Formats: sequence, structure tokens, C-alpha cells
Amino acid sequence: MRVQWPSIFTGSRQFVADTYPPELNPVHFVAAEGELLISYASIIRLDLEHAGDIYKAYGFGNMLTFPSFRKKGFGGQILELATLHIKRSDVDIAILFCESKSESFYRKQGWELSRSPTRIGTPSDHTVHDPSRMMVLVSEKGERGRANFDLHPFYVESPW
Repeated sequence: MRVQWPSIFTGSRQFVADTYPPELNPVHFVAAEGELLISYASIIRLDLEHAGDIYKAYGFGNMLTFPSFRKKGFGGQILELATLHIKRSDVDIAILFCESKSESFYRKQGWELSRSPTRIGTPSDHTVHDPSRMMVLVSEKGERGRANFDLHPFYVESPW
């Protein structure tokens, strides 16, 4: 992750070993050969409010594959395992943020693009988060919220 997102590890975070605090219950998905990391992703557990409802959620993030291993299926395997874990869990929804050029990669595992904007902060004090927001609606409650996820802006304290 230090190679993929060096901006995370600057200043007081330069020597941080964990990107997520333990209270978010991170789950890590790894493809490796011995001690050689090939591909990686993680999910964190969150409670998220949207349009008046509280949803149990997984935030999917930190998806990376080292350049020499890209386009060989490793990232797809990691995404498949993480998505399967999410779908078998008790969460209502799962969310990831990505560049638009990566949407088709996530769509292959059932992630859907949400049409409403993502905003960092609160309704009265926020900035727009430009990356695409993709979701998996896991539970009946999550599915019932489908229209609201596409109609109403989605607010998060910070992206993962």
C-alpha cells in the first residue's frame, strides 16, 4: 500500500503499520506466493446512515495488485473472495469507491454503480467525493433502500 498510495503514509502516519483501526474489524484478503505479496484488498465494518435509515455495512478498499502480476486474474480472485465473504455476512450493504475506468472490473462480481453523489462530511458542511461509488445490496433492508441510494446524496465521514 505504501507503493500504491504513498500519500496515506506521510507525516505522523509515516510508520503506521495498519491502515484501519482495529475497532473497524478489518478483514484482509491476500494472494501471495510465499512471502511475496501479489494482490490484496480489505473490508471494514461500519454503520452508515442514509436517507433516515442505519445500515450495517462493509467498506471495501485498498484493492491492489503489484504491476508485474496485473491482468493475470489475481485481483479478480481477491475481489471474488471478498465479495463472497460480504454476501455471506449479516451486513445490509457494501460500498467501494473507484475510478470510472475500474467500474467494469467490479461489475463482474455484482457490484452496481450508484447514481447519486458521494459527499464527505455532513449535509451542511461537505465536499464532493469524485470517485465512483459502487455497491452490493446484501440484505432485504439493503435492497429496499435501492431507490434512495440512487436518488439521495450519500454522506460519509471519510472515504476508506
